[in-house]
Amino acid sequence: MEGSLTMRKYTLVPRHPNIYEYDTTKGKRYRVRRTFNNSVGKRDEFSRSGIRTWRQADAVLKQFEADLSAGKYSQIAGAEMTVDQYYQRITKRKLELGVWKSSTAKNNKNYYQHYLKPAFGSSRLSDVSRPSYQSFLDSLTLRGLAKTTVRTANALMLMIMNDAEEQDIIPKNRLKGMLVRGRDASDKDIDPEDYERWIDVAQHTLDKYMMALIYLDTLGLRRGELMGLRTESFEFRKDKAGKEICGIKIDLQRTIDFPTGGTLKTKSSYRTVWVSGEVIDYIKFAILTADNIRTRNNIPDSTQKWLWLNDNGEPLHPNHPNRVMKKVEKESKIHITPHMLRHYFATQASASKSAPIEIMHWLGHSNVQMTADYTRPTIGASLSVYSSVAAKLQDTNDNSNPYGTK
Repeated sequence: MEGSLTMRKYTLVPRHPNIYEYDTTKGKRYRVRRTFNNSVGKRDEFSRSGIRTWRQADAVLKQFEADLSAGKYSQIAGAEMTVDQYYQRITKRKLELGVWKSSTAKNNKNYYQHYLKPAFGSSRLSDVSRPSYQSFLDSLTLRGLAKTTVRTANALMLMIMNDAEEQDIIPKNRLKGMLVRGRDASDKDIDPEDYERWIDVAQHTLDKYMMALIYLDTLGLRRGELMGLRTESFEFRKDKAGKEICGIKIDLQRTIDFPTGGTLKTKSSYRTVWVSGEVIDYIKFAILTADNIRTRNNIPDSTQKWLWLNDNGEPLHPNHPNRVMKKVEKESKIHITPHMLRHYFATQASASKSAPIEIMHWLGHSNVQMTADYTRPTIGASLSVYSSVAAKLQDTNDNSNPYGTK
């Protein structure tokens, strides 16, 4: 058919890339045709036809180049991308670049699959509105989810939208500053009297090898760090007064995701903490026991010398501390977990007036605020604070009225 696009012959205009001329029944016309990769990484094309002069065509092309540089066409392409498509893209990129560990990706996937995907997975990024998202957050709260769970799900969604904004997929992340609520987290406090009774029951319930595991866990280590200890993780020496001390090098963790050992959570997690006193005897006993188990099972020296082994010489499951504590709980009726012991250590260290920066280093935190979040107020600490200022609040040497009049 005359005038049909399939019959037209396009000729490239000399010295003007991406501009073509063609004949019509009404005379010569010009076309702009420019290919580019869109924000999704796919080949795309910009095309305009019916332009009367090559100068006008050149102006159209230059305007397109300006819009492309400004990200306008990235947002047009990205407008069709769904939340699920973009989440998969982020995950792939962060794993390839090593920004996420596989355990991080797995944890994020659990939250995404359970909370975000059912609500927004098929929605376009540009269609997620503040009202609909606030309604989603409120629904999580009404379901009785913990505040930490709601916050984690929200943080993951914000990460998706922030990345989309930074990559010019969407013009703006509209989900910032939402109201995040949720049920208060379960109490992680341990009463000192309960702790003393719990330890006493543990001593009468567990063998010395597992009691060594408990005592090392009371030092505020993360569970994965505790299970990542090897017999060579310890250094014994004397201090200036001739007292024996022991350095515990924390440089590996064993978790469900990394049962054979993996890198630690953060750079600040790599550390050596020093102990003295009775716990050293338990450490030496644990080392001796592990060595004897390996010898009894003819395990070669080239094998990783884990500190915590079963009777067959295999490393204990990363969750084993919880199982041991369940056994103590059954006898004591006191619920304590490895993470609660970490909080308890932080609280007691803070109450003892240890320098916050030193507690931070001991726990392997990256900042003091994180350590502060681990501590809890105690009666003893409160009275200690009061006693330190009581003399200045009251004149105890006479019967003066505290308000300055007699």
